[in-house]
This record gives sequence, C-alpha cells and structure tokens, in this order.
Amino acid sequence: MTLPQQFISCDWGTSNFRIRLIDSLNLKVLEEFKTDMGVNKLYQKFKNQDRVSQEQFFKDYLIEQVGLFTELKEGEILIVASGMITSAIGMTELPYAKVPISFSCEDLFIEFKSLGKDFQILLISGLKTKNNVMRGEEIQAIGLIEYLPADSEGILILPGTHSKHINFKLNKINDFTTFMTGELFEIFSEYSILSNSIKRMEWDSKFIGSFLEGVKVGTTNTHMSSFFSIRANHLLHNTLLEKNYYYLSGMLIGSELAYLKNTKEKIFLSSSGILNELYLRALTSFISADRVFCFEEEVIDKALITGHKKMIEGVTINK
Repeated sequence: MTLPQQFISCDWGTSNFRIRLIDSLNLKVLEEFKTDMGVNKLYQKFKNQDRVSQEQFFKDYLIEQVGLFTELKEGEILIVASGMITSAIGMTELPYAKVPISFSCEDLFIEFKSLGKDFQILLISGLKTKNNVMRGEEIQAIGLIEYLPADSEGILILPGTHSKHINFKLNKINDFTTFMTGELFEIFSEYSILSNSIKRMEWDSKFIGSFLEGVKVGTTNTHMSSFFSIRANHLLHNTLLEKNYYYLSGMLIGSELAYLKNTKEKIFLSSSGILNELYLRALTSFISADRVFCFEEEVIDKALITGHKKMIEGVTINK
C-alpha cells in the first residue's frame, strides 16, 4: 500500500498504551502520548459496562487518544497497531502467524478496520511456534533487523519482563523462546522470603563481582539450590543487601543465557540502560566480546516504528 506522509504508531501492551505520530520520511516522532491503560486494564473497564461492544470500547479509547495530537495533518489517517490489541482481551483477536516468517512481513495476519471518517487502523497479529507465542516483539525484531546487513544471522535477545530470544537466518524469523526472567526477579525480590535480604540500589561497578558470581551459578544450572543461600548469607554472614540484589539478578540472567555457552552463533542484544550493562557483562563472561553486537539506543527506540513502516510498505491483506 502507499506510504502516507504521516502515520500513527500504536504499541498497546498488557499494561501500557503508547501512540506516536510519525513523519514517514525520516521516522521522526512528532508527538507522543503514553498511559497506563494497557489492554488488560481497559478490558476490565469494558466488562463493567454494557453499552457498547468490546471492539467499539477499544476504538473509542483509541480515537480519544489520537484526538490529543496537534500536528496531525488533515486527510486520511492510518494507525498501525501491534501488541495485545489483537488478543482475546483486545480490540479484535487475530490468529498467531506461524514461524518461520519473512522480514518482508507478508506472512503476518493483518486486518484493516475503520475508526470513523478518515481514520483507518491496521491491526497486526502475533507470532507462534509449536509451544510459544508473542504479540508485538516480532514487529520490534523486524524493525531492528532492518538495521543489520542483509546476510545477518544469529540470535536476537530482547530482555524484559518476559525476555525473548529470536533466531533469525536467511531473511526469516525461524524460532523464538520466552524466558520469564524479569517476572521471576520481581517475584523473588518483592514477594518471597528473599525480599528481606535484598535491597535495590542503582548499578555501581563495585557490584560486578557479586553479579558475575550469580551469573556463574545460573549458567552452571546450580541456581535452584542457591536461591536460599541469599537469605542464609544475610543471616549468618551479614552479606550486604545490595550485593544480594545483584547476585540474584546474576543468577536469573545467567540461567536465561546458560544455553548459549556452547553456541557458535552471533548474539544481537537489544536493551538500554542498566539491562544492557548487565546482559552484556553476563554474555561476555563466557562468550567472546566480538560475537556480541549491541544496538544503539536510537535504533532500539525506532525499532517498533521501523517495523510498523515496513508493514505499511510491504504487507498485503491476506488470509
């Protein structure tokens, strides 16, 4: 389809909502709005009313948020939306596309819907393997890979609450795995007995020893018998709570990355801030640094909108 002068990029996840008005030519973000009205929260609001359908309830919220833009040009407006918006608790459920899928996007399921006069939304499906699913990260991955040489291959790591490891080769996403690293860290540090032996503190290089010790435990698959040692060391040896915090982080990240110890593949890391520091430290503790590639923050920030632009340019209505 024809690329408009502007489009609206919508990232609608389980817990958060974000829309950005994009200049299609240079992918400059002209305006941006974020709220905590993720799909799950809005779905609960929908269930507490009986005036309109689920689809219309989500459309109404989206139209309201789009109305906040002041630099939106007149004419037909295209909104490109990915994430949990196409789940059973979103605007419209779309089936997952099955790997492998091409970077050119034609393998993804899509659906166009009208939001009223001059407003059209392009909804994008998620992706599945035999025993895994994701919604939204596949568009980010397609956007990131756009910045790599055409013959690139390896494993793309997207750290987070549910980290994704995406295998790509020959211009296709061939497989992916999900690791609940971020969620497990929150559970252990906030809700388990270990919470009394841990204290969050901003990253400082003085914690690197504790972190890498935890990584080693995680990568050698001895973390299950080592979790309680955090509590015991606090009680018996007065181990600093801050050190325990990064030791636990190292164990969980190490466990996530353990299968990569013997891989010959190149690793592409898409993270920023403290997560980038920790994952890079963990990876290079057992992988040669020349096999780990880190995306620049500007590229990471533009990944989703780059993927959305590719959807506009390359996808056709199918299935």
